[in-house]
Amino acid sequence: MLLLYLSGLMAIYWLQGRLIYPGERTTRAHPLDFDPRFVWTSVVTADGLGLACRYCPPVAGSPLCILLLHGNGEDLRRRSAIAERLVDEGYGVLQVEYRGFAGNPGRPSEQGLYSDGRAALKLLESTGRAVVIHGYSLGSGVAVQLATETRCAGLILEAPFTSVVAVAKARLFWLPIERLTRDRYDNLSKIGRVCAPLLIYGGDKDLVIPTAHFEQLHAAANKPSQFILIRGAGHVDVWESGGERYVLEFLRTVADQC
Repeated sequence: MLLLYLSGLMAIYWLQGRLIYPGERTTRAHPLDFDPRFVWTSVVTADGLGLACRYCPPVAGSPLCILLLHGNGEDLRRRSAIAERLVDEGYGVLQVEYRGFAGNPGRPSEQGLYSDGRAALKLLESTGRAVVIHGYSLGSGVAVQLATETRCAGLILEAPFTSVVAVAKARLFWLPIERLTRDRYDNLSKIGRVCAPLLIYGGDKDLVIPTAHFEQLHAAANKPSQFILIRGAGHVDVWESGGERYVLEFLRTVADQC
């Protein structure tokens, strides 16, 4: 039994990259798959990686650009409908593809994804528009970190977790997860350092991230902050199950203050 336990520990330690970043195995997105209002461009990270991005500039007079950060088991194609809806509203939108995902160079890691987000944010800041950061699931970890480092106009967290450790402990409670986990994305310890207006939204049927995570983040956040629980929504359908309305309302409020 001890041998089996030790084998389990070793497996979790060495395979955690595949568990946290399953989207690393996604294929490169094809430009013809997407709305022609967007252009394909790239950003270069501090460690010299060129990452594919999908960008649509804001319309004249629109004060906002939105940085969309996707989840761990997907590439940016899964967020294309959201990106296109935001463009319909006149906002600029940038979708950055993480290192190691969809044919990008590099291997994903917590510090690596933070670097990816910083490079994308730098591109949007060069437009002179206010920036709202929207992070979904794993992307919430990148979004919170960026929001602690910059004066963004707003932060939106869709189906966020308090930390990767907390998510893993709920499933593998018999293992010393805190000692094994390299990439932690500790949103709960950071959210109190975010000064921007905040919207947290998630589904009450989410089987991946329990609603307690959303509630804890909201309780620890500075004001102004909102928490919207979408009835009947799971982990992957929060936007289309009612989240869209609240995101658009939040963005209009932020835009009015710019």
